[in-house]
Amino acid sequence: MLEDYLTADDIVPLVPLTDEAWDAIRRSAGRQLAWRFCTLRNLMVHRGRFARDAMGFAWGGIYRTLFVSSIVTTSYRNEGHFRSGERIRGTADFFSGSFALPKSAAEFREIVRLVNLRHHVAGVVRPTSDDGVRVVDGYEAEYAYVATAFIESIRRGLAACGLPPDGPRGRALGWQVATILYQLAGFTGLARMPRDLAAHERFRDAFDRRLRAHPPSPRVRRMAQEIARRIVPVTASQAGSTVHEHVRRHLDPDTREFLFLGDEIPADLERQREEWLRRGAADETLGSIRYRSTSREEIWQRPDVAALLRAYRDAAADNTDDRLIGAILLEAIDAGAGTDSARPLERRSIALAAGEPLIRQGDSIGEMYVVLTASAPLVVLHAPNPAAPPRPVATLAAPTVLGEIGMWRGQPAVATVLSREPNRLEVIVIDRARFEALKHEPGFRAATAAEVQRRLALNSALIGTLLEDSARRTGDKRLRSIAQLVRFLTGDSHVPLDAVIGLPDEATPADCVEALRTQVDAAIAAGNLPPDLERYLREVVATIG
Repeated sequence: MLEDYLTADDIVPLVPLTDEAWDAIRRSAGRQLAWRFCTLRNLMVHRGRFARDAMGFAWGGIYRTLFVSSIVTTSYRNEGHFRSGERIRGTADFFSGSFALPKSAAEFREIVRLVNLRHHVAGVVRPTSDDGVRVVDGYEAEYAYVATAFIESIRRGLAACGLPPDGPRGRALGWQVATILYQLAGFTGLARMPRDLAAHERFRDAFDRRLRAHPPSPRVRRMAQEIARRIVPVTASQAGSTVHEHVRRHLDPDTREFLFLGDEIPADLERQREEWLRRGAADETLGSIRYRSTSREEIWQRPDVAALLRAYRDAAADNTDDRLIGAILLEAIDAGAGTDSARPLERRSIALAAGEPLIRQGDSIGEMYVVLTASAPLVVLHAPNPAAPPRPVATLAAPTVLGEIGMWRGQPAVATVLSREPNRLEVIVIDRARFEALKHEPGFRAATAAEVQRRLALNSALIGTLLEDSARRTGDKRLRSIAQLVRFLTGDSHVPLDAVIGLPDEATPADCVEALRTQVDAAIAAGNLPPDLERYLREVVATIG
Protein backbone atom coordinates (compact mmCIF):
# COMPACT_ATOMS: atom_id res chain seq x y z
CA MET A 1 0.00 0.00 0.00
CA LEU A 2 1.09 3.59 -0.51
CA GLU A 3 1.13 4.08 3.29
CA ASP A 4 4.19 1.83 3.39
CA TYR A 5 6.10 4.55 1.54
CA LEU A 6 4.35 7.87 2.19
CA THR A 7 2.63 9.67 5.04
CA ALA A 8 -1.13 10.12 4.86
CA ASP A 9 -0.67 13.82 4.02
CA ASP A 10 1.30 12.88 0.90
CA ILE A 11 -1.48 10.64 -0.51
CA VAL A 12 -4.54 12.00 -2.30
CA PRO A 13 -7.44 10.39 -4.19
CA LEU A 14 -6.82 10.12 -7.91
CA VAL A 15 -9.59 12.27 -9.34
CA PRO A 16 -10.06 11.97 -13.12
CA LEU A 17 -9.51 15.22 -14.97
CA THR A 18 -12.33 16.70 -17.01
CA ASP A 19 -12.08 16.24 -20.76
CA GLU A 20 -11.07 19.89 -21.13
CA ALA A 21 -8.37 19.72 -18.45
CA TRP A 22 -7.06 16.42 -19.83
CA ASP A 23 -6.84 17.76 -23.38
CA ALA A 24 -5.10 20.93 -22.17
CA ILE A 25 -2.40 19.15 -20.16
CA ARG A 26 -1.67 16.44 -22.74
CA ARG A 27 -1.31 19.04 -25.49
CA SER A 28 0.86 21.33 -23.38
CA ALA A 29 3.09 18.47 -22.23
CA GLY A 30 3.23 17.02 -25.74
CA ARG A 31 4.40 20.32 -27.23
CA GLN A 32 7.04 20.83 -24.54
CA LEU A 33 8.34 17.27 -24.81
CA ALA A 34 8.60 17.60 -28.59
CA TRP A 35 10.51 20.87 -28.20
CA ARG A 36 12.90 19.49 -25.58
CA PHE A 37 13.68 16.30 -27.50
CA CYS A 38 14.20 18.25 -30.74
CA THR A 39 17.96 18.44 -30.20
CA LEU A 40 20.76 18.55 -32.74
CA ARG A 41 21.77 15.04 -31.66
CA ASN A 42 18.28 13.66 -32.26
CA LEU A 43 17.81 15.49 -35.52
CA MET A 44 21.05 13.95 -36.80
CA VAL A 45 20.72 10.46 -35.33
CA HIS A 46 17.01 10.04 -36.05
CA ARG A 47 16.88 12.10 -39.26
CA GLY A 48 14.27 14.42 -37.85
CA ARG A 49 12.16 11.76 -36.11
CA PHE A 50 13.36 12.97 -32.72
CA ALA A 51 10.31 11.55 -30.91
CA ARG A 52 11.99 8.16 -31.19
CA ASP A 53 14.45 9.21 -28.48
CA ALA A 54 11.57 10.21 -26.21
CA MET A 55 9.99 6.83 -26.89
CA GLY A 56 13.24 5.11 -25.99
CA PHE A 57 13.38 6.85 -22.61
CA ALA A 58 9.72 6.02 -21.99
CA TRP A 59 10.54 2.35 -22.59
CA GLY A 60 13.35 2.70 -20.07
CA GLY A 61 10.61 2.88 -17.46
CA ILE A 62 9.25 -0.56 -18.28
CA TYR A 63 12.71 -2.05 -17.75
CA ARG A 64 13.00 -0.31 -14.38
CA THR A 65 9.82 -2.08 -13.23
CA LEU A 66 11.60 -5.42 -13.72
CA PHE A 67 13.33 -4.76 -10.41
CA VAL A 68 9.94 -5.41 -8.78
CA SER A 69 9.57 -9.11 -8.04
CA SER A 70 5.77 -9.07 -7.99
CA ILE A 71 5.63 -7.48 -11.46
CA VAL A 72 8.08 -10.01 -12.87
CA THR A 73 6.35 -13.05 -11.39
CA THR A 74 2.92 -11.77 -12.42
CA SER A 75 4.13 -11.43 -16.01
CA TYR A 76 5.81 -14.82 -15.90
CA ARG A 77 2.87 -16.57 -14.28
CA ASN A 78 0.59 -15.26 -17.03
CA GLU A 79 3.20 -15.95 -19.72
CA GLY A 80 3.51 -12.30 -20.69
CA HIS A 81 7.18 -12.98 -21.37
CA PHE A 82 6.13 -14.89 -24.50
CA ARG A 83 4.00 -12.07 -25.91
CA SER A 84 6.75 -9.54 -26.52
CA GLY A 85 5.35 -7.91 -29.64
CA GLU A 86 1.78 -7.92 -28.36
CA ARG A 87 2.87 -6.63 -24.94
CA ILE A 88 4.87 -3.73 -26.34
CA ARG A 89 2.43 -2.81 -29.11
CA GLY A 90 -0.45 -2.67 -26.63
CA THR A 91 1.58 -0.54 -24.22
CA ALA A 92 2.74 1.72 -27.05
CA ASP A 93 -0.83 2.20 -28.27
CA PHE A 94 -1.91 3.03 -24.71
CA PHE A 95 0.76 5.64 -24.05
CA SER A 96 0.92 7.07 -27.57
CA GLY A 97 -2.86 7.19 -27.74
CA SER A 98 -3.00 9.06 -24.45
CA PHE A 99 -1.01 11.94 -25.95
CA ALA A 100 -2.74 11.82 -29.35
CA LEU A 101 -6.40 11.03 -28.58
CA PRO A 102 -9.08 12.62 -26.39
CA LYS A 103 -10.01 10.28 -23.56
CA SER A 104 -13.60 10.29 -24.83
CA ALA A 105 -12.52 8.97 -28.26
CA ALA A 106 -13.93 5.53 -29.07
CA GLU A 107 -10.47 4.30 -30.08
CA PHE A 108 -8.95 5.33 -26.74
CA ARG A 109 -11.81 3.75 -24.77
CA GLU A 110 -11.24 0.49 -26.66
CA ILE A 111 -7.50 0.60 -25.91
CA VAL A 112 -8.22 1.13 -22.20
CA ARG A 113 -10.77 -1.70 -22.19
CA LEU A 114 -8.22 -4.11 -23.62
CA VAL A 115 -5.48 -2.97 -21.22
CA ASN A 116 -7.84 -3.46 -18.29
CA LEU A 117 -8.79 -6.93 -19.49
CA ARG A 118 -5.11 -7.89 -19.71
CA HIS A 119 -4.45 -6.56 -16.22
CA HIS A 120 -7.46 -8.40 -14.83
CA VAL A 121 -6.34 -11.67 -16.40
CA ALA A 122 -2.93 -11.04 -14.83
CA GLY A 123 -4.63 -10.75 -11.45
CA VAL A 124 -3.60 -7.22 -10.49
CA VAL A 125 -7.00 -5.48 -10.85
CA ARG A 126 -10.62 -6.36 -10.17
CA PRO A 127 -13.68 -5.22 -12.17
CA THR A 128 -15.91 -2.56 -10.64
CA SER A 129 -19.63 -2.00 -11.00
CA ASP A 130 -19.13 0.88 -13.44
CA ASP A 131 -17.26 -1.30 -15.99
CA GLY A 132 -13.92 -0.02 -14.74
CA VAL A 133 -11.27 -1.76 -12.68
CA ARG A 134 -9.48 -1.17 -9.38
CA VAL A 135 -6.06 -2.40 -8.33
CA VAL A 136 -6.21 -5.36 -5.92
CA ASP A 137 -5.32 -4.84 -2.28
CA GLY A 138 -1.64 -5.32 -1.60
CA TYR A 139 -0.57 -4.36 -5.12
CA GLU A 140 -1.24 -0.62 -4.98
CA ALA A 141 2.34 0.54 -4.39
CA GLU A 142 3.77 -1.66 -7.14
CA TYR A 143 1.05 -0.45 -9.51
CA ALA A 144 1.86 3.17 -8.69
CA TYR A 145 5.57 2.47 -9.17
CA VAL A 146 4.96 1.52 -12.79
CA ALA A 147 3.81 5.10 -13.42
CA THR A 148 6.69 6.37 -11.29
CA ALA A 149 9.25 4.44 -13.32
CA PHE A 150 7.94 5.85 -16.61
CA ILE A 151 7.88 9.38 -15.17
CA GLU A 152 11.45 9.18 -13.92
CA SER A 153 12.74 7.66 -17.13
CA ILE A 154 11.22 10.49 -19.17
CA ARG A 155 12.72 13.02 -16.75
CA ARG A 156 16.12 11.37 -17.28
CA GLY A 157 15.58 11.80 -21.00
CA LEU A 158 14.81 15.48 -20.56
CA ALA A 159 18.01 15.86 -18.53
CA ALA A 160 19.97 14.13 -21.31
CA CYS A 161 18.48 16.68 -23.74
CA GLY A 162 19.52 19.62 -21.62
CA LEU A 163 16.59 20.31 -19.27
CA PRO A 164 17.72 19.98 -15.63
CA PRO A 165 15.02 18.04 -13.74
CA ASP A 166 15.36 20.17 -10.59
CA GLY A 167 15.17 23.59 -12.27
CA PRO A 168 11.87 25.49 -12.33
CA ARG A 169 11.08 24.54 -15.94
CA GLY A 170 12.17 20.95 -15.39
CA ARG A 171 9.97 20.59 -12.33
CA ALA A 172 6.99 22.21 -14.03
CA LEU A 173 7.20 19.85 -17.01
CA GLY A 174 8.00 16.94 -14.69
CA TRP A 175 4.74 17.48 -12.80
CA GLN A 176 2.79 17.67 -16.06
CA VAL A 177 4.31 14.35 -17.12
CA ALA A 178 3.59 12.89 -13.68
CA THR A 179 -0.02 14.08 -13.81
CA ILE A 180 -0.53 12.41 -17.18
CA LEU A 181 1.09 9.14 -16.14
CA TYR A 182 -0.81 8.91 -12.87
CA GLN A 183 -4.06 9.74 -14.70
CA LEU A 184 -3.32 6.87 -17.08
CA ALA A 185 -2.75 4.61 -14.09
CA GLY A 186 -6.13 5.81 -12.86
CA PHE A 187 -7.79 4.75 -16.11
CA THR A 188 -6.44 1.26 -15.41
CA GLY A 189 -7.18 0.86 -11.71
CA LEU A 190 -5.09 3.13 -9.46
CA ALA A 191 -7.32 5.02 -7.00
CA ARG A 192 -4.72 7.11 -5.11
CA MET A 193 -1.53 8.95 -5.98
CA PRO A 194 1.22 11.17 -4.49
CA ARG A 195 0.00 14.70 -3.76
CA ASP A 196 2.56 16.60 -5.84
CA LEU A 197 5.97 16.25 -7.48
CA ALA A 198 7.80 16.38 -4.13
CA ALA A 199 5.58 13.59 -2.76
CA HIS A 200 6.14 11.65 -5.97
CA GLU A 201 9.90 11.94 -5.43
CA ARG A 202 9.58 10.81 -1.82
CA PHE A 203 7.60 7.77 -3.01
CA ARG A 204 10.22 7.06 -5.66
CA ASP A 205 13.06 7.25 -3.15
CA ALA A 206 11.28 5.14 -0.52
CA PHE A 207 10.35 2.46 -3.04
CA ASP A 208 13.89 2.35 -4.42
CA ARG A 209 15.27 1.97 -0.88
CA ARG A 210 12.94 -1.00 -0.39
CA LEU A 211 14.16 -2.52 -3.65
CA ARG A 212 17.78 -2.18 -2.55
CA ALA A 213 17.02 -3.64 0.88
CA HIS A 214 15.03 -6.56 -0.58
CA PRO A 215 16.45 -7.37 -4.01
CA PRO A 216 14.81 -10.02 -6.20
CA SER A 217 15.85 -13.62 -5.70
CA PRO A 218 18.24 -15.14 -8.28
CA ARG A 219 15.32 -17.00 -9.88
CA VAL A 220 13.23 -13.84 -10.23
CA ARG A 221 16.24 -11.95 -11.61
CA ARG A 222 16.65 -14.62 -14.28
CA MET A 223 12.95 -14.26 -15.09
CA ALA A 224 13.43 -10.49 -15.42
CA GLN A 225 16.41 -10.97 -17.69
CA GLU A 226 14.41 -13.36 -19.86
CA ILE A 227 11.58 -10.81 -20.18
CA ALA A 228 14.08 -8.03 -20.98
CA ARG A 229 15.73 -10.06 -23.73
CA ARG A 230 12.38 -10.84 -25.31
CA ILE A 231 11.13 -7.26 -25.39
CA VAL A 232 14.33 -5.29 -26.05
CA PRO A 233 14.41 -5.98 -29.83
CA VAL A 234 10.90 -4.50 -30.05
CA THR A 235 11.54 -1.42 -27.91
CA ALA A 236 14.88 -0.78 -29.64
CA SER A 237 13.16 -0.82 -33.04
CA GLN A 238 10.60 1.73 -31.76
CA ALA A 239 13.39 3.85 -30.24
CA GLY A 240 15.22 3.99 -33.58
CA SER A 241 18.40 2.60 -32.00
CA THR A 242 20.46 -0.54 -32.11
CA VAL A 243 19.83 -2.80 -29.14
CA HIS A 244 23.20 -1.90 -27.60
CA GLU A 245 22.66 1.85 -28.01
CA HIS A 246 19.08 1.57 -26.69
CA VAL A 247 20.26 -0.24 -23.56
CA ARG A 248 23.18 2.15 -23.04
CA ARG A 249 21.24 5.39 -23.54
CA HIS A 250 17.71 4.70 -22.36
CA LEU A 251 18.14 2.41 -19.35
CA ASP A 252 19.47 3.84 -16.11
CA PRO A 253 22.82 2.32 -14.98
CA ASP A 254 21.36 0.15 -12.18
CA THR A 255 18.69 -1.30 -14.45
CA ARG A 256 21.19 -1.86 -17.26
CA GLU A 257 23.51 -3.80 -14.96
CA PHE A 258 20.63 -5.78 -13.42
CA LEU A 259 19.21 -6.93 -16.75
CA PHE A 260 22.20 -6.89 -19.11
CA LEU A 261 25.17 -7.73 -16.92
CA GLY A 262 28.28 -6.04 -18.28
CA ASP A 263 26.37 -4.74 -21.32
CA GLU A 264 26.35 -8.28 -22.72
CA ILE A 265 23.99 -8.08 -25.70
CA PRO A 266 23.57 -11.36 -27.61
CA ALA A 267 24.00 -10.90 -31.36
CA ASP A 268 20.66 -12.51 -32.15
CA LEU A 269 18.85 -9.65 -30.39
CA GLU A 270 20.12 -7.21 -33.01
CA ARG A 271 18.88 -9.51 -35.78
CA GLN A 272 15.49 -9.64 -34.07
CA ARG A 273 15.45 -5.84 -33.85
CA GLU A 274 16.01 -5.57 -37.59
CA GLU A 275 13.14 -7.97 -38.18
CA TRP A 276 10.83 -5.97 -35.90
CA LEU A 277 11.89 -2.79 -37.67
CA ARG A 278 10.88 -4.27 -41.02
CA ARG A 279 7.58 -5.59 -39.68
CA GLY A 280 6.58 -2.56 -37.61
CA ALA A 281 7.77 0.41 -39.61
CA ALA A 282 4.23 1.54 -40.40
CA ASP A 283 2.71 0.74 -37.00
CA GLU A 284 3.64 3.87 -35.05
CA THR A 285 1.28 6.41 -36.60
CA LEU A 286 -1.98 7.62 -35.13
CA GLY A 287 -3.71 6.11 -38.15
CA SER A 288 -2.34 2.66 -37.34
CA ILE A 289 -3.44 3.00 -33.69
CA ARG A 290 -6.93 3.94 -34.86
CA TYR A 291 -6.96 1.04 -37.33
CA ARG A 292 -5.99 -1.54 -34.69
CA SER A 293 -8.62 -0.23 -32.30
CA THR A 294 -11.33 -0.28 -34.98
CA SER A 295 -10.38 -3.82 -36.03
CA ARG A 296 -10.62 -5.04 -32.44
CA GLU A 297 -13.97 -3.31 -31.99
CA GLU A 298 -15.34 -5.44 -34.84
CA ILE A 299 -14.15 -8.57 -33.03
CA TRP A 300 -15.81 -7.45 -29.78
CA GLN A 301 -19.13 -7.37 -31.70
CA ARG A 302 -18.79 -10.92 -33.04
CA PRO A 303 -21.61 -13.09 -31.54
CA ASP A 304 -19.34 -15.62 -29.82
CA VAL A 305 -17.08 -12.88 -28.40
CA ALA A 306 -20.08 -10.80 -27.33
CA ALA A 307 -21.45 -13.86 -25.49
CA LEU A 308 -18.12 -14.34 -23.73
CA LEU A 309 -18.10 -10.66 -22.78
CA ARG A 310 -21.59 -10.93 -21.27
CA ALA A 311 -20.54 -14.00 -19.26
CA TYR A 312 -17.40 -12.20 -18.12
CA ARG A 313 -19.43 -9.25 -16.85
CA ASP A 314 -22.00 -11.52 -15.21
CA ALA A 315 -19.25 -13.33 -13.33
CA ALA A 316 -17.80 -10.02 -12.14
CA ALA A 317 -21.23 -8.77 -11.03
CA ASP A 318 -21.71 -11.89 -8.90
CA ASN A 319 -18.28 -11.50 -7.28
CA THR A 320 -17.27 -14.90 -8.62
CA ASP A 321 -13.86 -15.57 -10.08
CA ASP A 322 -14.01 -14.37 -13.67
CA ARG A 323 -10.30 -14.35 -14.60
CA LEU A 324 -10.53 -17.57 -16.60
CA ILE A 325 -13.43 -16.33 -18.73
CA GLY A 326 -11.56 -13.06 -19.15
CA ALA A 327 -8.47 -14.95 -20.30
CA ILE A 328 -10.46 -16.92 -22.87
CA LEU A 329 -12.06 -13.69 -24.05
CA LEU A 330 -8.63 -12.09 -24.31
CA GLU A 331 -7.35 -15.03 -26.34
CA ALA A 332 -10.27 -14.68 -28.74
CA ILE A 333 -9.55 -10.96 -29.18
CA ASP A 334 -5.82 -11.53 -29.69
CA ALA A 335 -6.30 -14.49 -32.03
CA GLY A 336 -8.67 -12.55 -34.24
CA ALA A 337 -7.12 -9.10 -34.13
CA GLY A 338 -6.45 -7.82 -37.64
CA THR A 339 -7.62 -10.98 -39.43
CA ASP A 340 -10.75 -12.07 -41.27
CA SER A 341 -10.05 -15.79 -41.06
CA ALA A 342 -10.40 -16.47 -37.33
CA ARG A 343 -13.03 -19.18 -36.96
CA PRO A 344 -15.75 -18.18 -34.47
CA LEU A 345 -16.09 -20.35 -31.39
CA GLU A 346 -18.91 -22.91 -31.54
CA ARG A 347 -22.03 -22.18 -29.49
CA ARG A 348 -24.36 -25.00 -28.40
CA SER A 349 -27.47 -25.61 -26.28
CA ILE A 350 -27.28 -28.73 -24.07
CA ALA A 351 -30.28 -30.26 -22.23
CA LEU A 352 -29.35 -32.42 -19.22
CA ALA A 353 -31.80 -34.69 -17.41
CA ALA A 354 -31.62 -34.91 -13.62
CA GLY A 355 -28.52 -36.92 -12.73
CA GLU A 356 -27.23 -36.97 -16.32
CA PRO A 357 -23.48 -36.24 -16.45
CA LEU A 358 -22.01 -33.62 -18.72
CA ILE A 359 -18.57 -35.04 -17.92
CA ARG A 360 -18.05 -38.48 -16.38
CA GLN A 361 -15.04 -39.42 -14.24
CA GLY A 362 -12.81 -41.88 -16.10
CA ASP A 363 -14.11 -40.95 -19.57
CA SER A 364 -11.87 -39.41 -22.17
CA ILE A 365 -12.25 -35.65 -22.49
CA GLY A 366 -13.16 -34.67 -26.03
CA GLU A 367 -14.50 -31.17 -25.49
CA MET A 368 -14.05 -28.19 -23.22
CA TYR A 369 -17.06 -26.09 -22.25
CA VAL A 370 -17.43 -22.44 -21.39
CA VAL A 371 -20.82 -22.52 -19.65
CA LEU A 372 -22.42 -19.19 -20.45
CA THR A 373 -25.76 -19.80 -18.73
CA ALA A 374 -27.40 -22.69 -16.87
CA SER A 375 -30.94 -23.07 -15.55
CA ALA A 376 -29.69 -24.98 -12.47
CA PRO A 377 -26.39 -25.47 -10.62
CA LEU A 378 -23.87 -28.11 -11.66
CA VAL A 379 -22.33 -30.48 -9.11
CA VAL A 380 -18.78 -31.84 -9.23
CA LEU A 381 -18.33 -35.36 -7.79
CA HIS A 382 -15.04 -37.18 -7.23
CA ALA A 383 -14.28 -40.78 -6.24
CA PRO A 384 -10.70 -41.38 -4.98
CA ASN A 385 -10.78 -44.92 -6.42
CA PRO A 386 -13.19 -47.05 -8.49
CA ALA A 387 -14.52 -48.86 -5.41
CA ALA A 388 -15.30 -45.72 -3.43
CA PRO A 389 -18.58 -43.82 -3.76
CA PRO A 390 -18.22 -40.40 -5.35
CA ARG A 391 -18.59 -37.41 -3.05
CA PRO A 392 -19.39 -33.79 -3.85
CA VAL A 393 -16.34 -31.59 -4.35
CA ALA A 394 -17.96 -28.36 -5.53
CA THR A 395 -21.17 -26.79 -6.76
CA LEU A 396 -20.81 -24.59 -9.84
CA ALA A 397 -23.02 -21.83 -11.19
CA ALA A 398 -22.75 -20.31 -14.64
CA PRO A 399 -20.68 -18.77 -16.00
CA THR A 400 -17.85 -21.26 -15.56
CA VAL A 401 -15.41 -23.40 -17.55
CA LEU A 402 -15.27 -27.20 -17.55
CA GLY A 403 -12.98 -29.87 -18.97
CA GLU A 404 -9.90 -27.84 -19.81
CA ILE A 405 -7.53 -29.61 -17.40
CA GLY A 406 -8.43 -33.08 -18.70
CA MET A 407 -7.99 -31.99 -22.31
CA TRP A 408 -4.69 -30.31 -21.50
CA ARG A 409 -3.30 -33.45 -19.88
CA GLY A 410 -4.83 -35.77 -22.49
CA GLN A 411 -6.04 -38.08 -19.72
CA PRO A 412 -9.48 -39.22 -18.54
CA ALA A 413 -11.61 -36.88 -16.46
CA VAL A 414 -10.83 -36.96 -12.73
CA ALA A 415 -14.34 -35.90 -11.68
CA THR A 416 -17.97 -36.14 -12.76
CA VAL A 417 -20.00 -33.02 -13.52
CA LEU A 418 -23.78 -33.42 -13.47
CA SER A 419 -27.00 -31.65 -12.58
CA ARG A 420 -29.31 -32.74 -9.73
CA GLU A 421 -32.31 -31.49 -11.70
CA PRO A 422 -33.22 -30.92 -15.35
CA ASN A 423 -30.91 -28.30 -16.73
CA ARG A 424 -30.44 -26.35 -19.94
CA LEU A 425 -26.97 -25.06 -20.67
CA GLU A 426 -25.82 -22.50 -23.18
CA VAL A 427 -22.15 -23.17 -23.83
CA ILE A 428 -19.23 -22.33 -26.04
CA VAL A 429 -17.54 -25.55 -27.13
CA ILE A 430 -13.83 -26.03 -27.70
CA ASP A 431 -13.37 -29.30 -29.59
CA ARG A 432 -10.15 -31.29 -29.78
CA ALA A 433 -8.99 -29.72 -33.05
CA ARG A 434 -9.60 -26.20 -31.75
CA PHE A 435 -7.97 -27.08 -28.44
CA GLU A 436 -4.84 -28.40 -30.15
CA ALA A 437 -4.51 -25.08 -31.95
CA LEU A 438 -5.36 -22.95 -28.92
CA LYS A 439 -3.18 -24.68 -26.36
CA HIS A 440 -0.08 -23.27 -28.06
CA GLU A 441 -1.38 -19.73 -27.63
CA PRO A 442 0.03 -17.97 -24.55
CA GLY A 443 -3.33 -16.43 -23.71
CA PHE A 444 -4.98 -19.83 -23.65
CA ARG A 445 -2.21 -21.33 -21.52
CA ALA A 446 -2.72 -18.42 -19.14
CA ALA A 447 -6.45 -19.22 -19.11
CA THR A 448 -5.77 -22.80 -18.07
CA ALA A 449 -3.35 -21.69 -15.37
CA ALA A 450 -5.94 -19.19 -14.13
CA GLU A 451 -8.50 -21.97 -13.67
CA VAL A 452 -6.01 -23.94 -11.61
CA GLN A 453 -5.38 -20.80 -9.57
CA ARG A 454 -9.10 -20.39 -8.97
CA ARG A 455 -9.53 -23.95 -7.78
CA LEU A 456 -6.47 -23.94 -5.59
CA ALA A 457 -7.41 -20.56 -4.13
CA LEU A 458 -10.51 -22.05 -2.49
CA ASN A 459 -8.31 -23.54 0.24
CA SER A 460 -4.99 -21.85 -0.45
CA ALA A 461 -4.74 -19.85 2.78
CA LEU A 462 -5.34 -22.92 4.94
CA ILE A 463 -3.16 -25.22 2.83
CA GLY A 464 -0.38 -22.64 2.70
CA THR A 465 -0.38 -22.19 6.46
CA LEU A 466 -0.39 -25.95 7.10
CA LEU A 467 2.42 -26.47 4.59
CA GLU A 468 4.59 -23.69 5.97
CA ASP A 469 4.06 -24.80 9.58
CA SER A 470 4.93 -28.41 8.69
CA ALA A 471 7.97 -27.32 6.67
CA ARG A 472 9.27 -25.21 9.58
CA ARG A 473 8.69 -27.99 12.08
CA THR A 474 10.20 -30.81 10.03
CA GLY A 475 12.70 -28.98 7.84
CA ASP A 476 11.16 -30.78 4.83
CA LYS A 477 12.36 -28.91 1.72
CA ARG A 478 9.69 -30.54 -0.43
CA LEU A 479 6.88 -29.13 1.73
CA ARG A 480 8.44 -25.67 1.52
CA SER A 481 8.64 -26.05 -2.26
CA ILE A 482 4.99 -27.11 -2.43
CA ALA A 483 3.99 -24.14 -0.25
CA GLN A 484 5.66 -21.67 -2.62
CA LEU A 485 4.13 -23.32 -5.69
CA VAL A 486 0.65 -23.14 -4.13
CA ARG A 487 1.12 -19.47 -3.22
CA PHE A 488 2.49 -18.67 -6.69
CA LEU A 489 -0.24 -20.49 -8.61
CA THR A 490 -3.00 -18.90 -6.53
CA GLY A 491 -1.85 -15.44 -7.49
CA ASP A 492 0.62 -14.37 -4.79
CA SER A 493 3.08 -12.34 -6.84
CA HIS A 494 5.23 -11.61 -3.80
CA VAL A 495 6.30 -15.23 -3.23
CA PRO A 496 10.12 -15.35 -3.69
CA LEU A 497 10.25 -18.73 -5.51
CA ASP A 498 13.61 -19.40 -3.89
CA ALA A 499 12.70 -22.78 -2.42
CA VAL A 500 11.05 -24.45 -5.42
CA ILE A 501 12.71 -27.78 -6.21
CA GLY A 502 13.68 -28.92 -9.70
CA LEU A 503 11.90 -26.24 -11.69
CA PRO A 504 13.72 -24.64 -14.65
CA ASP A 505 13.98 -20.88 -14.67
CA GLU A 506 12.08 -20.80 -17.96
CA ALA A 507 9.20 -22.90 -16.56
CA THR A 508 5.70 -21.98 -17.72
CA PRO A 509 2.61 -21.98 -15.46
CA ALA A 510 1.73 -25.41 -16.91
CA ASP A 511 5.17 -26.64 -15.79
CA CYS A 512 4.49 -25.22 -12.32
CA VAL A 513 1.19 -27.10 -12.15
CA GLU A 514 2.90 -30.35 -13.14
CA ALA A 515 5.68 -29.77 -10.59
CA LEU A 516 3.08 -29.17 -7.89
CA ARG A 517 1.20 -32.34 -8.82
CA THR A 518 4.39 -34.44 -8.84
CA GLN A 519 5.69 -33.06 -5.55
CA VAL A 520 2.34 -33.48 -3.79
CA ASP A 521 2.16 -37.11 -4.95
CA ALA A 522 5.69 -37.69 -3.63
CA ALA A 523 4.92 -36.03 -0.28
CA ILE A 524 1.82 -38.16 0.20
CA ALA A 525 3.70 -41.34 -0.77
CA ALA A 526 6.47 -40.53 1.72
CA GLY A 527 3.94 -40.43 4.56
CA ASN A 528 4.31 -38.79 7.98
CA LEU A 529 2.06 -35.87 7.06
CA PRO A 530 -0.44 -34.42 9.54
CA PRO A 531 -3.88 -35.87 8.71
CA ASP A 532 -5.42 -32.48 7.85
CA LEU A 533 -2.54 -31.60 5.55
CA GLU A 534 -2.65 -34.97 3.79
CA ARG A 535 -6.39 -34.62 3.24
CA TYR A 536 -6.03 -31.14 1.77
CA LEU A 537 -3.13 -32.21 -0.44
CA ARG A 538 -5.21 -35.07 -1.81
CA GLU A 539 -7.89 -32.52 -2.66
CA VAL A 540 -5.24 -30.44 -4.44
CA VAL A 541 -4.41 -33.41 -6.68
CA ALA A 542 -8.10 -33.97 -7.43
CA THR A 543 -8.66 -30.25 -8.01
CA ILE A 544 -5.88 -29.74 -10.56
CA GLY A 545 -6.64 -32.94 -12.42
